[in-house]
Amino acid sequence: MIEACDDFVAWLGELDRSPATVRAYTIGVRTFERWFSERTGQPPDPVQITPLDVKAFREHLFEGQHLRPATINNYLAGVRAFTRWAQATGLAQHDPAVNIKMLRQAPRAPKWLEGPQQFALLRQTEKLVQLGDLRANGDKRHPAAVWARRDRAIVRLLLNTGLRLSEATALRIEDVKIAPRSGEVRVRRGKGSKSRTVELNKDARAAISAWLEVRPEGGEALFVSQKGGGLSARALSEVVRILGEAAGIADLHPHLLRHSFAKNLVSQGVGLEVVADLLGHENLETTRIYTTPSAADRQRAVEKVSWED
Repeated sequence: MIEACDDFVAWLGELDRSPATVRAYTIGVRTFERWFSERTGQPPDPVQITPLDVKAFREHLFEGQHLRPATINNYLAGVRAFTRWAQATGLAQHDPAVNIKMLRQAPRAPKWLEGPQQFALLRQTEKLVQLGDLRANGDKRHPAAVWARRDRAIVRLLLNTGLRLSEATALRIEDVKIAPRSGEVRVRRGKGSKSRTVELNKDARAAISAWLEVRPEGGEALFVSQKGGGLSARALSEVVRILGEAAGIADLHPHLLRHSFAKNLVSQGVGLEVVADLLGHENLETTRIYTTPSAADRQRAVEKVSWED
């Protein structure tokens, strides 16, 4: 099975699966492999795996290891993918995991920034620009003024478009279209190598325009580093983290701004179909999670029925 697993991982790579998916499926299959060998005393082979084995593995993870349902389902997804592949390649005649059910789990709201946190972050970007201009003494080409505008544009873009980190770092200047009353960014290669267009609101348009006015010449990337060349994903994440820390938000990362954008839309009554289209979701159920109330949402709800003034 070790050789089959290696072939399976190679097959995943050929399908252009994400590194995270390949890693998750591999962990699931390797964990099952070790458990099967310890339980039966034999090295497992795809043809030897039965539905009872997969069910027992699921129970072992839940009752024996006390893993969270989400983790167990990730492991099962890897086993399912492997057994399906084994059948398709002729290593087994049957798929023993085809009818094995995943564990039910209560939907959990993704983390996002509440309104006061978003205000604090945006205020910090404005303070950064003002301090940069003070140091620049009217010279907009001064480094302090230039990079402050870049960092503000990054935060405004992520918080007002919900772009993924990889999508933001891949943007080129030509991907941005800004008019007096409208604007858009073209995502050339989103998740699943699919392109889409995301409209820009006036806040994002203003911040990006201000950045483009002072952006150093050279290169095609929308966001560039101080050393020249496009800003890397790691560097952009660090910009967001530092600004978040200055605003009193620990461990802020770009994906949290994406979640915040989605939650803002849902809270404003925007339809899930529109939200899904803007985020680049293929499945509407993926978007529906933003309708799951957070702890803060529930707290506000119960406060409304309080008898105290």
